[in-house]
Amino acid sequence: MLDAHVERYALKVGVGRACRVFGLNARSVRHRRQSTQGRARPRPARESQPRKAHPAAISSVEKDQIIETLCSERFCDLAPAQVYATLLDEGCYLCSERQMYRILAERDLVRERRRGGHQRAGSYGVPRLEATGPNQVWTWDITKLAGPAKGVRYFLYSIIDIYSRKIVGWTIAERESEKIAKRLIRETCRRYGIDRDQLTIHSDRGSPMIAGTVAELLNELGVAKSHSRPRVSNDNPFIEAHFKTLKYRPDYPTRFDSINHARSWCRKFVTWYNEVHYHSAIGYMRPADLHDGNHTIILERRQQALDAAHNTHPERFNRRPAPTPVPTRAWINRPTIQTD
Repeated sequence: MLDAHVERYALKVGVGRACRVFGLNARSVRHRRQSTQGRARPRPARESQPRKAHPAAISSVEKDQIIETLCSERFCDLAPAQVYATLLDEGCYLCSERQMYRILAERDLVRERRRGGHQRAGSYGVPRLEATGPNQVWTWDITKLAGPAKGVRYFLYSIIDIYSRKIVGWTIAERESEKIAKRLIRETCRRYGIDRDQLTIHSDRGSPMIAGTVAELLNELGVAKSHSRPRVSNDNPFIEAHFKTLKYRPDYPTRFDSINHARSWCRKFVTWYNEVHYHSAIGYMRPADLHDGNHTIILERRQQALDAAHNTHPERFNRRPAPTPVPTRAWINRPTIQTD
């Protein structure tokens, strides 16, 4: 607003006198006037000219050859630095390592280069497993147990049957190792007399679970393998619930004094879990009874006790009482529609 008054007054008496009246610096007024006039005048549009290619630029044909080499079966699993060194040892120079990255970036290939591409999150199939009896589907995982000091941990390997919920195999070690996992799986399959094409073993995608040697063992035993989707804990619910039961026991120690202490405690827990604990998800059966096929006799005894109570006081019941039934099957990711 003050500049507008100065401009009107300056037209009559000049810029210098107008600035003295309003207490302004004449140079500042002239500078603002020039800046405003400069912004008001549109600049002439510059004609865009195609950028000339550098004389040393790699041609499109050469780029195609480089991409073909990097994505070939021989080099698709290797980083450009490995490809560069390998070819250089063979007396072949395509381009620099940095230029390989630039060309890959142009083709949106700075990631998985194998045929079919890398499976992204959400592209993994949903594992669906069904068990209508024991020793059809097992699931396993590893959980950490706190040791006597900070940073000291023991690792509990546990295998459970999803139909009976029985812990069929377990061990405790001082590290995660595919060799320990192999030994446990082999021994557990031998103990339960697993035949070829009888069993599926499910797990998440931890390093020991997806190890090649474990896959080779399962193939040798005739056991099918199944894996959870990445970062989807619901794909392995039975083992997660099992570990929660373990760590919420009243006598679960904050820290184990030694690995022998951990093994001793877990041995007692496994006995309690399999042979004493009534599992709500299997009709309040003990896992060992359901696994061994004793549930039919137990259900008959429960029905007899309920019938006796009903006959003694029928007025206390609206209908004939029945024990909680045992599920006929167990699922990992049960389908939405399923007819029994």
